[in-house]
Amino acid sequence: MRRLFSRFLSAQGSTTGHYPEPRLKDLIFFVTDRCNMRCNHCMFRHRVDHPGPELTLEQVSTLARSIPRLRTVALTGGEPFLREDLWEIIKTFCLENRTFHVQVDTNGSMPDRMLEILDRFADLQSGAFMTFQVSLDGLKDTHERLRHSPGSFDRAVTALQACRERQDSTPHFRVVALTDIHRENVTEIEPLADLLSGLRIPHVYDFVRGVDYSSWGIPADIRADENPRDCGLPPLEDLPNLVERIAAVELREGGQFCQWMEQLQIQVDLYRGGKPPFPCLSAGRTAGVVYSDGSVAACEFTRPFGNLTDCRFDLNALWNGPEAEQRRKKIVSCRCTHSCFLLTSHQEWLEQTGQIPAFESAESGG
Repeated sequence: MRRLFSRFLSAQGSTTGHYPEPRLKDLIFFVTDRCNMRCNHCMFRHRVDHPGPELTLEQVSTLARSIPRLRTVALTGGEPFLREDLWEIIKTFCLENRTFHVQVDTNGSMPDRMLEILDRFADLQSGAFMTFQVSLDGLKDTHERLRHSPGSFDRAVTALQACRERQDSTPHFRVVALTDIHRENVTEIEPLADLLSGLRIPHVYDFVRGVDYSSWGIPADIRADENPRDCGLPPLEDLPNLVERIAAVELREGGQFCQWMEQLQIQVDLYRGGKPPFPCLSAGRTAGVVYSDGSVAACEFTRPFGNLTDCRFDLNALWNGPEAEQRRKKIVSCRCTHSCFLLTSHQEWLEQTGQIPAFESAESGG
């Protein structure tokens, strides 16, 4: 495993990085709160149980045109494929924002819709990259019990297989499976990996998250109430061995997700009381969240600080306004294991230490 983490270990301690100027690079956009499942490990249960309003396509277009070119927009929910205009939203970011990478997070319950959008993406030829990230929580019985959805495992596997068959003939597209690790599925890491390997599906991992046990130091007045329905981490003393097991699988599969593995190691260190190798460099600065009702947050563990309806859906104006600046001042001492912001902070740190090209440089260099 040390070889897998060699880049991280060699640079650790060289610098903790500095807070960048506010400039959105990565955006999490909840296109809907509606969902056709009620998963035990979902921390957005309040939104899913009581769906709110959704931005119109015209409002999404205004949002996309208002901000600098994004490195990644993650379209999430709820279940994004429940939006009939999901393709138009994807196309809006590809063409009107020139987003480098569009990721759609899905439970894989609507394979026909996924293939329809994939066909449209292939015809668009915008130069953008697109990923379908399909959640798979364990083997069949475990997956369907956690999601309270009989038949959902077979539908997700069907979606993964169908998209994988199209991947080789669709430039700039890939499909991956994501498994959130928790106490209910921890014994199924290897057999699930074997299944996906046989289907030629790349596989990434994360730890189940909730603000109560995955964050520290968030001021109470801005702390969001986002926790799973009925799910938790494996025992903390077991986490290092879990990462060893996942690292063995990852090396067997060719080591294509080294940065994800570095992230898992950082998460384990934090859960076990360690200090982060860098502060949260991205939340409220280079990465943020837009919810389906237009509310905007620095991250998913903090409450929204504004709403796009108050600024004519000009996200850049809100991001550089006084409310955002006040929020940034309140989150300089907190830390968390939230993968989206740990990953983007890690990317920012790697850019600042010269280990990967800066996104702006990659953009200007074509």
